[in-house]
Amino acid sequence: GKKVAIVGAGPAGLTAAYYLGLDGVACDVYEALPVLGGEVAVGVPEYRMPWEAYRKDIEAIDALEGVTFYTNTPVTADMLRKFEKEYDAILLASGTRLSKKVRAKNERPDMEGYWPAIPFLDQINLNVKWDLAPAVDLTGKTVVCVGGGFTSMDVVRCSVRAGAEKVIMLYRRDEKTIVRNTSWEEYHEAVEEGVEFIFHSAIEEIFDENNKLTKLKVNRFELVPDPNGGRAQLVKIEGEDFEIECDYLIPAVSQDADLGYIPEEWELEKTSWNTLKTDGKTYQTSRAGIFAAGDCEYGPMTIVNAVGQAKRASSVMSRYVHDGKLSLLDEEIMEDHLRALRVYDKKEKVTGWVAGLPREESEKLDVDTRKYSQEEVNLGFTHEQAVNEASRCMRCYYIAMVAV
Repeated sequence: GKKVAIVGAGPAGLTAAYYLGLDGVACDVYEALPVLGGEVAVGVPEYRMPWEAYRKDIEAIDALEGVTFYTNTPVTADMLRKFEKEYDAILLASGTRLSKKVRAKNERPDMEGYWPAIPFLDQINLNVKWDLAPAVDLTGKTVVCVGGGFTSMDVVRCSVRAGAEKVIMLYRRDEKTIVRNTSWEEYHEAVEEGVEFIFHSAIEEIFDENNKLTKLKVNRFELVPDPNGGRAQLVKIEGEDFEIECDYLIPAVSQDADLGYIPEEWELEKTSWNTLKTDGKTYQTSRAGIFAAGDCEYGPMTIVNAVGQAKRASSVMSRYVHDGKLSLLDEEIMEDHLRALRVYDKKEKVTGWVAGLPREESEKLDVDTRKYSQEEVNLGFTHEQAVNEASRCMRCYYIAMVAV
């Protein structure tokens, strides 16, 4: 007889609905978009992850007794006030769907040709996957994207597939950093597809004629080592400014959480990043019965992170709605201990052991085909490759040692 409201049907909201549904807790899930899936649906392009695979997961959740979805339903402060009275608990999982600005002179969102990453990818994917938006045609156009993460990679590679004549990504730091932010494969696939990367660069000013974007003034920077051993600082190189004539500027530097729908009188605590503050263990906010998970709690992060947070939050909520108490299972307590001990060190240098097995590389769609289609680029492992990859050691003995 218990029931919760979930705001957002992205990876976090769907995960919570799944586990709560399995526990017999009824869930009403409210989604502002016309489709379920959140940023995985409207942000991740078809060539990276075909919708068909994700659709099957959503259908399995939708089939659970007591789970009900409401699309095209943006939640407001008045609705949340009502939810608090009608539901036993609420999970806020609304993601981060506000594109940040590049902080350049004359930057105006209403300028023709200024197209933030989130609405750009929304239109691309709503058209390609569901035909719910006009097709994006960039034939003969020059597109400049500012960023250095997965979202910016999606933008530039989607621009190639939309027919852009020239696609440029500006990034403040270097090639090594962009590979670390995304992946070696993602970066090199973009290069193969014709994307031009200009490193150590940032826009100083945006120019327009009659409110139509015409060109960008770009500064060049150099990395200067920090004498105190910290992160190298970017210093502008005088006299090295240059201009780029373009049709579109797509900011993809990061995203913010849109928390304007939360009642002001709730006074939910926020982090310095303007995300919802929780204890990181039970995922309850500063208001009893109100939980948060996913990007709106952590900030823009991976799908796996959102899923993990929501699984934990749903576990806590499942008990909370019955006894009004916050509690963790033994395995959840152990999980927190492992995280605190940082048993996995990616910088670890192992000596005196047999060398590790190399990573398997998946076969990929050829460049000429993928530039003009939405077909999946990564074709996956063969059976032999999958077995080899699964055999690579991840220091599992660390877990055993801590557990003992």
